[in-house]
Amino acid sequence: MDSIFAASLLIALAVLASNTAAAPAPVKVNGDIVSIAQEMQRARYFTFVMLIRMVQEKIPHNATFLMPNDRLLSTASIPENQVLGFLSRHSIPAPLMFNDLIRLPNGTIVPTGHSSQTITITNWDHQKLYFNNVELTSPDICHEGDLFRCHGINGVIRPILPRGKGSTCPHPAAPATAAPGPASAANQSLETSSLTSPNTGFATSQALPPAAGTPQSSDTSTSQIAFSCTTLILVLMFSIF
Repeated sequence: MDSIFAASLLIALAVLASNTAAAPAPVKVNGDIVSIAQEMQRARYFTFVMLIRMVQEKIPHNATFLMPNDRLLSTASIPENQVLGFLSRHSIPAPLMFNDLIRLPNGTIVPTGHSSQTITITNWDHQKLYFNNVELTSPDICHEGDLFRCHGINGVIRPILPRGKGSTCPHPAAPATAAPGPASAANQSLETSSLTSPNTGFATSQALPPAAGTPQSSDTSTSQIAFSCTTLILVLMFSIF
């Protein structure tokens, strides 16, 4: 009896251990992310909260988020695999309150959470701030905790293309020309009459005499013979009289 009980206990422990090993480890979410998501939600930035929650386990600590409102985000197309990049482009890797940002000199360039993107800050008389010409309209929405801050802005910060990666103006297409057909005998004679002047370099055309045996050459020869005969007759008549 004792051996049967021991065997049953070992089987139960083995099953329990296998179930425990198979269970996925819970994703650890930073408490400050949950806290700022609640602050964003209270300020009615619902779409930005949804984006935060989609990738909240991948968001690094110590960041300031620049949040477009729901109306502005409704015009942006953000594929699921680009959510983290969008949020990174709308974040500064340091928790900064409005009083910290307003002290930055006009034209300051700050990095973003995106490795290849920066933000240029325009400081208008230490009263208004613009991030890549997008105005900060709702400062200090997130202020709880130590790791994150957030501010509302009135636009979507567009990605800046690296130098040399932008679109180039297309070159105009060459007009289509029909393929030349086989040259006739007349065309060949005209082509051979196009000579290049050694002085100017421009192409000049010279008329070639008609080829022998053609109707035009026969007519010309006949007229020349008739003219010669007439001239000869006139000369004889004047010599007689």
